Amino acid sequence: MEPLEEFLAKVPRAQLLPGPTPLHPMARFCVQPGVQPLIKRDDMTGIGPGGNKIRSLEFLLGQAMAEGCDCVLAAGPEQSNLCTLTAAACARLGLACELVHNSNRPEQARGNLLLNRLLGVRSHFLGPVSGEERNVWMEKLSEQYRQQGRRPFVVRNGASTGCGALGYAAAAVELQKQCREMRISSLTLFAPGGNGGVAAGLVYGNALLGGPFRIVVVSVEDEAPVLEAHMETVIRQAEAITGLPCPAPVHQLCTITDQYRGGGWGINTPDSAEMVAAFARMEGIFIENVYTSKVLVGMEDWVRTGKATGAVCYLHTGGFGSLFSQYEE
Repeated sequence: MEPLEEFLAKVPRAQLLPGPTPLHPMARFCVQPGVQPLIKRDDMTGIGPGGNKIRSLEFLLGQAMAEGCDCVLAAGPEQSNLCTLTAAACARLGLACELVHNSNRPEQARGNLLLNRLLGVRSHFLGPVSGEERNVWMEKLSEQYRQQGRRPFVVRNGASTGCGALGYAAAAVELQKQCREMRISSLTLFAPGGNGGVAAGLVYGNALLGGPFRIVVVSVEDEAPVLEAHMETVIRQAEAITGLPCPAPVHQLCTITDQYRGGGWGINTPDSAEMVAAFARMEGIFIENVYTSKVLVGMEDWVRTGKATGAVCYLHTGGFGSLFSQYEE
């Protein structure tokens, strides 16, 4: 057993995933000679509307339960996938959950806000304040609860922390086993880069496994140097937890491209806007406007221009709940 697997086997972990998420061929997308297009279905993580954050929450909520916490706090924009998945995971585990949003309380709950209401969580709406102000308010709420004798656990930075990144280090182990079973000896994996948690976990896990995958991180928000710095920070945090040093800097372990990010987080490019409908009509699988569509645009371009051949894999990180709020009649 690899050192990474040994560590993951003993660290506190809430069992949320029902099993490995599917890895299967795509029927019509990127099909051309010399290319084997695959999709890793992390939109099918078994809790709530599904999505990548469940992998991070396995380790974060595992830590929370190990510490005897009685309340979980998470924060994000009103359509935050993290918030909804945290609420759903807490429901599964029997933990109280509260959410903090930097938006006004809407007249009608749509998308993830409707799911949050169905989950019965308490939601705090602070108005259109900055993300930093929202996070400060959450920390103050946590301190207030501690003074009352409660034991809150705060999910920080959208779960993009060293502990949260262990979820995607574990995903690298899972994907390696699936590739062996499918006799795939070489794979180029396309993954999103927002605040860097998913990408950092994958790159760190892949490096500790000896680099079985070529990883292309498609930035959906920041310029490449900013995203790289985020990833380095998260990997340093993960190293401190595991005691397993990353063998090289991020830029030697993956390719980061900011070519497809457009105006940044949540802002479509013409190509990504078209991809939301095109991919559904080709594969019968839904994507959304914030992360997943830009990754597919990047993967299609790399395949079309010959920069990626052989087995190429799209990591579908979910976001289905927020899709319903992204289109207005």
